[in-house]
Amino acid sequence: MVSPSYEERICAMFDSFTKTVSRNYFRDLLRAEKCRSRRFSDEPVDYILELLGHRDTYSSDSFVLYADGQSCVVESETLYEALKSLPEKQRTVLLLDFWQEHTDEEIAKRLEVTTRTVYNLRQRAFKAIRNFYGR
Repeated sequence: MVSPSYEERICAMFDSFTKTVSRNYFRDLLRAEKCRSRRFSDEPVDYILELLGHRDTYSSDSFVLYADGQSCVVESETLYEALKSLPEKQRTVLLLDFWQEHTDEEIAKRLEVTTRTVYNLRQRAFKAIRNFYGR
């Protein structure tokens, strides 16, 4: 049979051991967190790049079409080619409508046609562009 003092000593040793293990585990967690916070920032990388970065723009990256003496910049080469394939009046209607933001009445006055003709030209242009993209 084990004496009571021996059991108390074993319990005290076990208590000390568990406290030491817990303390060391907690210290390791703190150390790892500190190391992680040095390596990684709290803010996402995309946000930082968006905030601090900038996009270089070159004139060769875009394409320019002219409608009624005003320039219209087109970013997509495919759309540029589709617009170039249109007849002059259809292209002018689309450029004045979407790039210059003119109303149908203003476009009709500039082209000296009716508003219904402007509508028809736009619809034919849309159909031609759909066919161009379908190829």
